[in-house]
Amino acid sequence: MSTSSPITDITIQHPERWMLDMAVGGQSMQFILYAPSQPDSLIMRDIAFDTALPPLQALENAVYDHPLLLDDYGRVRCVMRAPHFAVVPPEVADDAALAARVLAASFPDDDGEVAACQLPQCEVGVVYSLPKGTQAFLQRTFNTPPMVHHLYPLCEHFKALNTGTDIARMFINLHEDVIDIAVYRQGRLHMANSQPVRNVADATYLVMHTWQSLDMDQHADEIQLTGDKTLRDELASQLRRYVKYVMPAIFPASAVTLGQNAMQAPFDLILLATCES
Repeated sequence: MSTSSPITDITIQHPERWMLDMAVGGQSMQFILYAPSQPDSLIMRDIAFDTALPPLQALENAVYDHPLLLDDYGRVRCVMRAPHFAVVPPEVADDAALAARVLAASFPDDDGEVAACQLPQCEVGVVYSLPKGTQAFLQRTFNTPPMVHHLYPLCEHFKALNTGTDIARMFINLHEDVIDIAVYRQGRLHMANSQPVRNVADATYLVMHTWQSLDMDQHADEIQLTGDKTLRDELASQLRRYVKYVMPAIFPASAVTLGQNAMQAPFDLILLATCES
């Protein structure tokens, strides 16, 4: 059993017209359901895992305990919130043996299975580690859904917004005690990272260390923030002590058609839902 009660308050008519996007993490999975042809249809939920169980069993129980997830939807996609990853050239992500070597060198104590995805707009790949059996379970259960690392939606979305500018921009997403960072310079992805943080002080230190390491200009370059509003506001207040241009990132206008509560949904899932791929 998962630690979340079965979802009984949602009934989907004609599931073939609906899309299911899921974000799978270490302690929970979040999902959104929406029908592109039906405005204001967005549904979202968070399912907690039984963390006393092995990771694969916890995921299996969370899925099987919620039959809503198993309807025959028009499309299913999975965002994998994997903390062990590396941003690599595209050809590395396409080479399973080389991807495994990169992860083994970066995380020698990780005995998970290797996964990879391409970020075509950013012209890079991400290789990442998952608990053994995760890919086979998701592929079998959801009819081979596309699977991407959780940095994919953030990096691909903001790449499109930074084409043709000379301003270097750092985009920050805050979620589940994790900070995601994507930096663009001359319109190209310059750096992407994701780290756990305990509090706003941790996040401030990490951001400013990254800023200084990349020699960004505190008077001309920008920081744009997304994610949990309370944390975002607290972090912005701290960062404005050091950087002139700190602001919320523009929320995708197309997401509003999904539902009035779109701004409360996980940002990576909203970005995935509004992308064309």
